[in-house]
Amino acid sequence: MKTSSHAKGQRRKGSMDEIVNRRLSVFLLWLAIACGGVLLFVLEPGKSAFLPGCPFRMLTGLTCPGCGTTRGLHQLLHGNLGAAFQLNPFLILALPFLLYALLNYTNTVLRGKPLRRNTLPAKYIWALFGFVLFFWVFRNTPMYPFVS
Repeated sequence: MKTSSHAKGQRRKGSMDEIVNRRLSVFLLWLAIACGGVLLFVLEPGKSAFLPGCPFRMLTGLTCPGCGTTRGLHQLLHGNLGAAFQLNPFLILALPFLLYALLNYTNTVLRGKPLRRNTLPAKYIWALFGFVLFFWVFRNTPMYPFVS
């Protein structure tokens, strides 16, 4: 009998440690986002050696799907939505979904609920992959309307 109550106590303690660790990870995640936001607000990408350029672009001369993201976030933090969109339209389209996912994760962790598995059907994941691939190719053609 002592072993079963001891095992239950261990499970509770382990579960409590897991909750604390998850909450700490959420706190550290938001702290990292805040620190990154302050850095992006203060430092101008492309003019600061602290924020390096895209390694793919440096090696190939082509833009990747993420090119312009750092500069776009800098512009967004300064209230320039149009400039951010011109630097990387995919960033502006993806940000609401990323923010929703982050807030949903934070809410789940702070309430101590178990994390749900990915329930997004594979066809949507493949569609997103196809869109990113299309965007990558399209932004490297002369028809692409924005300069990144």
